[in-house]
Amino acid sequence: MGLTKKMWIVMMLLSVILVLTACSGNVKQPDEKQNQTSSEQKSEEMKTVKTIHGDIKIPVHPQRIVVDMYQNDLLALGIKPVGSVKYYLDNPFSKDLVQGIASIGDRGSVSIEKVLTLQPDMILIGSKDASEYEKYSKIAPTIVIPYGTYKNVHEELTAFGELLGKEQEAKTWLAQYDQRMQAARDELKGIIQPEDTFTVMEASDKEYYVYGDNFGRGGQAVYRGLNLTPPPLVQKELLGETQWKSVSKEVINQYAGSYIFLTVNKDLRGYKGDSIWKSLNAVRQGKVFELQEDRYWYFDPIAIVGQAEEIADMIVQRNKENAAQK
Repeated sequence: MGLTKKMWIVMMLLSVILVLTACSGNVKQPDEKQNQTSSEQKSEEMKTVKTIHGDIKIPVHPQRIVVDMYQNDLLALGIKPVGSVKYYLDNPFSKDLVQGIASIGDRGSVSIEKVLTLQPDMILIGSKDASEYEKYSKIAPTIVIPYGTYKNVHEELTAFGELLGKEQEAKTWLAQYDQRMQAARDELKGIIQPEDTFTVMEASDKEYYVYGDNFGRGGQAVYRGLNLTPPPLVQKELLGETQWKSVSKEVINQYAGSYIFLTVNKDLRGYKGDSIWKSLNAVRQGKVFELQEDRYWYFDPIAIVGQAEEIADMIVQRNKENAAQK
């Protein structure tokens, strides 16, 4: 075979190899580009939601959420916000779930600079203050959900599930919530009598504060979770739009149930009260339960079920102690 013919064959083989290589590259590159584009489209996909500040576009799949109140609603749905305030990070009922969440300051003293550094793609706040909304909305799409918007845990978590595309996660968590609440209620069978009533209150030097079923202090756990009955005046005055009131010490007997859950700070632990306080049936019968404020001011779904379980355990234990003293 002549040199010219050999060279021609070699050149043809090289051409075939180059063509195959190019074809292989051309097949692979569009796939990579398509996958990358699909991922970008998913992260950038937006939807419009109605809020108290009008229609707002938010990511369908937000990846970096900052909250100033609703931290535990997100945690219940399996979403870990990138930033939250110290008060909620300190919530004892979710202390094992907040690792990796950055503090953005505390209530009333949030660092906007810190929020900026977290590069959120969505912000959730609870304040109706327009200036708060303006401040946050300059950073990322901001949803304002005023405190007290939702009337119970089911309504609240279902709404967050719909907002964040976590409907199934909400259903799963609520099913577990219902099971735990039923178990806590079952603990009280045979201890709580049909005529028993329950008051959620707080003491100060000059007066008492009495609370309803949607204002923290354990009210959601007592009245909605455990389904315990309030006294008639509490039922009438504090289980609607009005959720708390100050009551003078002279008339506290009108609001006091046969069981009292008294929120106290470290200075009021072992509360003794005055002669009127000591005359209350709940006090005389050993049915006053002190609730530490740093555990019972919280009102999120995770805290509420934890509080209900604690309260049920308290009642069972006290019933045993009171029976032993008879």
